[in-house]
Amino acid sequence: MTELLTAAQMRAIEQAAIDSGEVTGLELMERAGRGVVEAILEEWPDMAKTPQKAVVLCGPGNNGGDGFVVARLLKDCGWEVEVFLYGEVDKLPPDAKANAKRWLEMGEVKLLDPDEIFQTDSDLWIDAVFGTGLTRGLPESVFWSFAAINEKLSKGGPYSCSIDAPSGICTDSGQVLKWGHLLDVDLCVAIRPVKVGLLIGKAKYISKNLRQVDIGLGTLSLPARDLIDYLEFDKFGSLLEKENAHKYHHGHALILSGPSARTGAARLAARGALRIGAGVVSLGAPQSAIAECAAQL
Repeated sequence: MTELLTAAQMRAIEQAAIDSGEVTGLELMERAGRGVVEAILEEWPDMAKTPQKAVVLCGPGNNGGDGFVVARLLKDCGWEVEVFLYGEVDKLPPDAKANAKRWLEMGEVKLLDPDEIFQTDSDLWIDAVFGTGLTRGLPESVFWSFAAINEKLSKGGPYSCSIDAPSGICTDSGQVLKWGHLLDVDLCVAIRPVKVGLLIGKAKYISKNLRQVDIGLGTLSLPARDLIDYLEFDKFGSLLEKENAHKYHHGHALILSGPSARTGAARLAARGALRIGAGVVSLGAPQSAIAECAAQL
């Protein structure tokens, strides 16, 4: 079983942890950034051997703050790093602003512009634009920036990584939000506990290469931690994968019934077959039992 949260539950847990005095927002952001860098180097070990070039796309919230931490840590490793921001440094939340200013001591912050993105080359593109808080569609400049990066990715060579969630995904429903021209993500590094929307809907295909980073929230006993238990359906193969398919992709069960007054087991089996994911269920019954079965199914 995997513990999952909604976006609101994750925000409540983070705030409760900060309010408890056990950790600060800056410490959580630092842990998240370090976890992302470690996950990147584990995923692509060749990048740890020789400094690379990374472009970090930061957003106007704390997800962007995580991006500034990642940019600073990669720079410390000798990487060439460029940072683009959707928004303004002075309007960032306090912790994200503090990390932006730490980055500004090492490099510059450029305005996120699709034309400039199109002219920029990189070995690794990092999406830290929007995380769990996004409920609206992607802004136009983000949309076209992702489109420009995807064109580069389609030619092979560079890699891409999203922090916590691919920007443009609803982390509660897993659906793509309006203007959701998402970055083609090679790796999604999610902050544990993972948000439910990363494992359902369209997101399960986009973030299928998912690594989890523990920043200490999973060890806290907090009243806000109302977790969702999630059964790993992948263990059951493709039977339950109904999205982007039709009923005849998922098995046809034929159940033969006894005569009238002897149909109970067959009807029970028919309901069970539907519940476990059979695409089509047919109940074959003698003429005398057809009305009895039809009345109760």
